[in-house]
Amino acid sequence: MHPTTWRNQRAPRQAPGFTLVELMVTIAIVGMLVSVVSPAVQAARESARRLECKNNLKQLSLACVGHHDVHGHFPSGGWGWYWIGDADRGFSKDQPGGWIFNLLPYFEEYAIYDQASDGDPYKLTRKQRGGAAKIVSTPLSVINCPSRRPNIAYPLNANEGGDWGFFNSVTPVVAGRSDYAINSGHVYNEWPNRDFGRGPSSYQEADRWTASHYWGGEQDLANRNLPDGIAMSGVSFERSVVPMRRITDGLSNTYLIGERHIPQTDYMNGYDYGDNETWCTGFNNDNYRKTGRLEGGQIVELAPVPDNATDRAEHWGRFGSAHQQGWNVAYCDGSVREVSYEIDWRVHRDRGNRQDGATTLSR
Repeated sequence: MHPTTWRNQRAPRQAPGFTLVELMVTIAIVGMLVSVVSPAVQAARESARRLECKNNLKQLSLACVGHHDVHGHFPSGGWGWYWIGDADRGFSKDQPGGWIFNLLPYFEEYAIYDQASDGDPYKLTRKQRGGAAKIVSTPLSVINCPSRRPNIAYPLNANEGGDWGFFNSVTPVVAGRSDYAINSGHVYNEWPNRDFGRGPSSYQEADRWTASHYWGGEQDLANRNLPDGIAMSGVSFERSVVPMRRITDGLSNTYLIGERHIPQTDYMNGYDYGDNETWCTGFNNDNYRKTGRLEGGQIVELAPVPDNATDRAEHWGRFGSAHQQGWNVAYCDGSVREVSYEIDWRVHRDRGNRQDGATTLSR
């Protein structure tokens, strides 16, 4: 056979492939690259979520300023944990719903706000109670921190008001929740007396409470044993009507709305004492936070903590967040800042009190 013919008849050479060793080395290199890049990607995502969180607080603070421009005071705190907002009852002391409900028209959620209306401030129709239930179970993106949990409705596991539910609403099985709380002061973020905390059981009874000065903030016992005799020193609380002129420590020195501490283990289940209601109730520890706690007649530490902190006294009253670097807060001047968890607890306490004379900006 001719040599040329023999060469032409040889089998074609196969392309070289990976050996097992080469494949293992390649996988190791890829894994190493992923381990190097992944933290940077996660950090970038968390940075974006923190920015979104700050934008939410900015929008809420601007809504508060808009509310103040129209009504002359920051949003009222409502009545208690068994009460939902009622669009027929205005924006002041007669409004049973809390601060977020009062702000709905000021961040353009008119349709949600109007569901709690039948045109009569003393009448509760079946349609209105059903509309209120829809409000309860509606999640709002502007009050959701994306670093913490999805913006969905969560189980409503603890409510035992009228007929085992809210006084002025059908009680649904799920509820929207807020990751933010307004500053109620340096002592209380709900009334320790259960009768005060629940509020009156009807609109008619609310009139009697008012005539008899039975509201918590109007009781002498609320101010007993307090070092300065002031129970409600914040911006929004039960039946509050706080104008800017009453924030004598300065708008830039006083907390308005901040992220609230919620234990990581209870993000989804609705079992935590400070996260078991909904965003549109009146004054209670779901939507209100404080900067100190009363112990032995003295105001003691209640510093902000991250959500992975455990076994902290009165954790349901603390500010805090899902962010590890710090927590975000809007001040009464509308500015939004990130505050360190290492803030001196006394400075933190004073930023919750609108009129204690302490104006330091130390972090």
